[in-house]
Amino acid sequence: MMISDSDLAEMVPSTLTGVTVGIGSQILLFGDIASVLIQCPFTSDINGICKWGHGEDANTSPLLFDFLNIDVKTFSMDGFGVLTITFSAKMILKIFPEKNGLESYVVSTRRDIFPILAW
Repeated sequence: MMISDSDLAEMVPSTLTGVTVGIGSQILLFGDIASVLIQCPFTSDINGICKWGHGEDANTSPLLFDFLNIDVKTFSMDGFGVLTITFSAKMILKIFPEKNGLESYVVSTRRDIFPILAW
């Protein structure tokens, strides 16, 4: 099951209220609205400076901390499963699923849980 645009729209408005760093994954917490568990590559783009991280690498978690307590403007997903979380014109977080057939990231909303796999 793929997450729909209407499911993504329900996640706005929200604020990134927490980042849980674990062994093998990182979790973005959006209040009581949603969460995103990341086990794949991601980029943080702040003021045009793009840095790569990986959900399985706890050492890259500081890249996510800059987004804490910032309001989300939009959540969107393209046809390749790339999840884009836009905080402002100058703060964008993108999550890129790995094409290995395994769960790359999981979006949990109040209504459902959406594991994202890429082939």
